[in-house]
Amino acid sequence: MLNDVHGIIVGGTQNFVGDECVHDYNGNLIQLLEKPTIVRELYVGMIRTHGAHKIASFLRQHGADVEVVDYAFSWELEELKDLWKSRYHSKTLFLCISSIFRQSSIYLWQFVDWVRQNYPHIHIIGGTQSIDKILPYNLDWYVYGYGEYGMLELIKCLKDDTPSKIKHYKVGKRKIINCQKHYPAFPKRELSISYQDRDFIKSWETLPMELSRGCIFECAFCSYPILGVRDDHSRDENDLYKEMLENYERWGTEHYLLSDETVNDYHEKLVRFASVIKKLPFQPKLGGYARGDLIAGRKKSWDTYIEMGFMNQFYGIESLHHPAAKAIGKGMEVGKLKDGLLEFKEYAYKNNDFFAGYISLIAGLPNETTETLDEGKKWIKENWQDNYCAIGVLNLNMPVYQGKYRYIADELANLSLIEVDPAKYGYKVMNEMDKKGLWQTDDIQEAYYNAALHYNTPEGKTDETPKRVPMSWVNNMGMSTQEAANWIKNNGAVLAKGTIPTWAISEFMHDPDIEWEDMMLKSSKQDSFKAALISIHGMDELEVNIQRAGQDQLASSELAFRYVDDVLPQYEKLFGVSFPEVNGIQYTSASREISQRPAKLKIKVIKKYRRDKINA
Repeated sequence: MLNDVHGIIVGGTQNFVGDECVHDYNGNLIQLLEKPTIVRELYVGMIRTHGAHKIASFLRQHGADVEVVDYAFSWELEELKDLWKSRYHSKTLFLCISSIFRQSSIYLWQFVDWVRQNYPHIHIIGGTQSIDKILPYNLDWYVYGYGEYGMLELIKCLKDDTPSKIKHYKVGKRKIINCQKHYPAFPKRELSISYQDRDFIKSWETLPMELSRGCIFECAFCSYPILGVRDDHSRDENDLYKEMLENYERWGTEHYLLSDETVNDYHEKLVRFASVIKKLPFQPKLGGYARGDLIAGRKKSWDTYIEMGFMNQFYGIESLHHPAAKAIGKGMEVGKLKDGLLEFKEYAYKNNDFFAGYISLIAGLPNETTETLDEGKKWIKENWQDNYCAIGVLNLNMPVYQGKYRYIADELANLSLIEVDPAKYGYKVMNEMDKKGLWQTDDIQEAYYNAALHYNTPEGKTDETPKRVPMSWVNNMGMSTQEAANWIKNNGAVLAKGTIPTWAISEFMHDPDIEWEDMMLKSSKQDSFKAALISIHGMDELEVNIQRAGQDQLASSELAFRYVDDVLPQYEKLFGVSFPEVNGIQYTSASREISQRPAKLKIKVIKKYRRDKINA
């Protein structure tokens, strides 16, 4: 059906760096930094882009030739041009930019503008689960949600020159396709990704994978749009088996990061998947999100987790204060939850050679105070130091469109229950706002996601400019946004550091000296890993500290590594690490090599990928 269609999808995760650019109202690219970030490989997530490869695989099933380009933020402008010139031919129809959390590389968007200028017949598309992350950029089409069927219909219509058939919203020059509403791809029984030789997959990689779509719960803080699903909506177990077997036989893949909203929702689902996983010629290592109350309250699943290899678990506990957790939809009595997590942890240590549990908390939930946060921290300190725990401030945002286009924001359904009605959950919003259906802006100075977005906006057209305004709030106990942030500043965002966190494991496995079990930080290598992990944690402060020193951006990779030398001693006490000695010298020579090793190998791996990709 699409045998005469060729397209390219560019994707990748972007870490620890802000937006380098946006497009203004007229589509002019506005550079936000005086100089682009250098040593760009350090700011790229090592995991492949889930959505990009999912869409590419699906379109290939319908005959299209679609290639994925990973690690988007690392690419230089001339490299992207060279890649495009080597791939472009008479059947090339589209260029797509895939975004997870943000995709704001100045070189990437300069490349997009270059394609638009030199190949004006090419359709430029953006795809995302977070629509506000691509609206600041000049695209022909904006595709939101699980996009297999929406992209298939769009590509068909572009091929046939019948774009008017596509269901979409028109906001000024923007054409937005709401796949969640108009082209739903959930539930979906076939969810496999098939990689190609030109993807250059390596055996150590942690690949993204899905078991199901949608969540059976309706947590009040969650902005995920597919909530309250009441039946087993998981994929076919044989489809899962084929994907994992293919990846093992072709690439040697054993590690996966599951993107499911709740991996452990149904026991019967887990049993089905465990039954086919046991037939594989290897034991997979899976990581992903699990409900802590289901871990604690459903012991019959414990052996099934082990059989699946799902022992790298992320728990959205959110609060260890029962009234706070109950207010957002997590009602298990906290004492039972704590006891159950500790019992499972000991069971896992006894019955499996790997376990890592990541507890995630939120500061500022209803009924939460600084005193209850202190109590939660005390429990973590006494009971969870052999694993991982992090906390962040509750983030509430206004919808991306207000005024004339507010109905679109409503239909996009990417607001949490708290964001839709803060007062219902006891929040007083401190910005000057009026509630008229959805929250409306009034006199908010930061009314734009980025000020550059409204450059050259004609009078009367401001409603067409996407906005993402953070709300300043006070909860029902009098805790404000600032007080929650100050608590984290004083106590630390990371409350337990006994394992490598779920999201960071892919940042280490490219080192041939590292094994899966080392991620538990229980081996003789633990100090080396902690030193390297500290350098990763320190990178998010890198630009801020450099700017404070009067330098806009890093001048060289050597400067970046000098920063690691400077910052590591500050973290030594925080992380409880005694840095190893080499030839009787502690830290300055020994930990420099240790902390730099993952970064240096990462730079090497990504540079090689780009060379191989261009030459493929």
